[in-house]
Amino acid sequence: MKLLYFKYLIMKKAFILFVPILLAGIPLKVFSQAEVVDVNLISNGNKLNAHMYLPASNNATHTLIMLHGYPGGEGDPLGLGKALGSRGINVLVFNYRGTWSSEGTFSFENSMEDIDAAISFLKNKNTREMFNVDTSNIIVAGYSYGGAMALTAAVHNPEIKRILSIAGADESVFGRKMLEDQSFRSMFEQMLTASEYPEGPIKCDIESFTEVWLSDLDKYDLVRHANSLADRDILFLGGWRDDNVVLEEHILPLYRRLQELESGKLHICVFDTDHSFRNVRTELKEVVEKWIKE
Repeated sequence: MKLLYFKYLIMKKAFILFVPILLAGIPLKVFSQAEVVDVNLISNGNKLNAHMYLPASNNATHTLIMLHGYPGGEGDPLGLGKALGSRGINVLVFNYRGTWSSEGTFSFENSMEDIDAAISFLKNKNTREMFNVDTSNIIVAGYSYGGAMALTAAVHNPEIKRILSIAGADESVFGRKMLEDQSFRSMFEQMLTASEYPEGPIKCDIESFTEVWLSDLDKYDLVRHANSLADRDILFLGGWRDDNVVLEEHILPLYRRLQELESGKLHICVFDTDHSFRNVRTELKEVVEKWIKE
C-alpha cells in the first residue's frame, strides 16, 4: 500500500498537518467543465433518472458510479460528478428505484439491484464505445446511504472491485438501535415517514419496508460479512463531527475488522467536519481524485 493512504487513526489536531502531505502530489491544473448527458438506465424494467458527467475530451481514465444518500436528490452528490468529470473521470449518477422521478418501488434490495444494473449498463458495448468506458476501471462510490449500499452490494457482487464509502452507514447498526431504543426508533421512523410519497420523494410502504429490514439485520451487517470485502480496494471517508453516521459506530468497526483480515487495499481518511462535508469539499474532491487515479 502506498504511504499516502497508510492505515491510520489520527487525532483531530494532527489532521491539519496531514492534508497538505496528502495533496502535495496533485499538480494544479486548469480543467474544462464536465458535460452532462442524460442516459437510458433501466433496472428490472424500471427507468431510472440517470445522467453522466463526462470529460470534455471524451478521453476518460476511469468511470465512477456515484450513489445518493437518503432520500437523495436529483442533483450531483457532494458536487463530485461535476468535479471529477472535469478531471477526466466519467461519473454516472442516478436516483434509486422508487425515489424522486425514477420508476418503481424503493427498498434496500432494489437499490442494490440498481447498482448491478448500472454496472451492466456501463459494460454494454454501446455504452463503452459512446463514453469511452474502461470496464477494468469502474468504481462504485456512495455517500451516506449510498456508501452503505455500495459496500452491501459488493458483499454479494464480486464484480465490484473498488469501493468509495463517504460517511457510509452500516444499516444493521441503525436497525439494532431501533430495536434497543424506543425513542430512537420513533425518531427514525418519523424521518422515514416524512420522506414517503406523496409528501416526500420515496415511493414505498415505509411500515412494510421497516418490517422487512428489521427482520433480517444480519444481511446488512457489514462487519459480519467483512470476509467478502477483504480482497476489495476500499477508501473510507468520514467526519470526526458526524452525528448522523458516527465514525466509531459505523465506519471504524468495519475498518478494524478488515485490518484483522489483513486486507491489502484498505484506506481511510477522516476530516474535521460533520455529515455534510461542507467545509472540506475541495479537500474531499482532491483526496477522491487521487485515490481513483492511483
